[in-house]
Amino acid sequence: MKPTVGIIGGGWAGLACAVECVRRGLAPVVFEAAAHPGGRARGVSLDGLVLDNGQHILIGAYTATLDMMHTVGADPDRCLHRLPLTLSFDDGFALRARGGSSLARALALLTARGLHWRDVSCLLRLLWAIGRPDIEDETVSALLARTGQRDNLVRHLWDPLCVAALNTAPDQASARVFARVLADSLLAGGGAADLLLPRVDLGALFPEPAVAWLTARGVDVMRGSRVRHIRSSGTGFDLDVGETGHRVDNLVIATAPQHAAGLMLGLAGCSHTASAIDALEYEAITTVYAAFDASCTLPDPMTGFVDGLPHWVFDRGALGGPPGLLAAVVSADTRQRNTTEREVLQAMKRRWPELGEPLWVRSLSERRASFRCVPHRPLIEQPADRRIAVAGDYMVPDYPATLESAVRSGIAAAHRIAHQESNA
Repeated sequence: MKPTVGIIGGGWAGLACAVECVRRGLAPVVFEAAAHPGGRARGVSLDGLVLDNGQHILIGAYTATLDMMHTVGADPDRCLHRLPLTLSFDDGFALRARGGSSLARALALLTARGLHWRDVSCLLRLLWAIGRPDIEDETVSALLARTGQRDNLVRHLWDPLCVAALNTAPDQASARVFARVLADSLLAGGGAADLLLPRVDLGALFPEPAVAWLTARGVDVMRGSRVRHIRSSGTGFDLDVGETGHRVDNLVIATAPQHAAGLMLGLAGCSHTASAIDALEYEAITTVYAAFDASCTLPDPMTGFVDGLPHWVFDRGALGGPPGLLAAVVSADTRQRNTTEREVLQAMKRRWPELGEPLWVRSLSERRASFRCVPHRPLIEQPADRRIAVAGDYMVPDYPATLESAVRSGIAAAHRIAHQESNA
């Protein structure tokens, strides 16, 4: 009999863990409380139209995610629109790489429209700083000030990239994590800095193909199955799932962090992990969807707003979605939903007055979309009981809350359980 692994949570971390468990000869079963897999990155049906519960951007450096998509048959070349490093802003600033090579990125950075020649030395100074292994974990704003970054670079490169990658304001965000993201993208080879914009809804990007792949291999993915309580014994774990119970040899908790600590109550060796997770703070993301006439298109699939409301607007019609549908993203959003909607629509009308009035507007807010990625964030250690692993983007100490972090954490959790079983 293969060792069984109960995976609580069918988001990107939990599903990646299940796939890796299968590849390592384990027998996972996935318990997902919602009717649809994907967690905080899934498709949501509104009035017959499938929208994402938050617009996500991938980059070429997300190798674990891309490999996992390949494994389950979700071809990245079909599902993702690849753009060499491209940043276009509402005030005319534009940076466009003509290819994915390091040279192409360097030329794009040095010849960006709106970049002053005095900005170049500042830019190079920051790139040198982030390449150092001993970079201080201060705030991003402090790093930018210390390296003498001019306002033009801060407004059009560093602040927008910080908010997009970390979903945390630069005056609060971790410089060390920001440096890691930039090093993995801007300073890496190949197409690491390429933008990968989803052509399909987030459910079709990985969660649904992963469920199909797992099901085809005899893995139970139990939707609508909320684990209410866990009891451990010397030989395994008993899971209370409503009117039924399940017994497994090993356990992976792959829920959103606000649910993880409660599941650990009463489990030996988990109190330290639960306390560290409970100490996390969160940031919200709001996505405002606005439908215009089908003939409406934007000059670029993705446009940044230097004033930060919204941070980015995506032309979903240019990315394989319904023509005329725009998705505006507001990171670290603290406003009331109607206020966010009103201010986003006003900003889009100022930039593109030809859009006219929207046919309809819908907003989706994730109030705990990501953890607040601050300096000196404590390391969350795995439980002392090696039959238990925790998976989630918050378990990767050197990366922000991204799809890549979630996938990496799921793979790491599977490795932990497989190693424990091999030594049992």
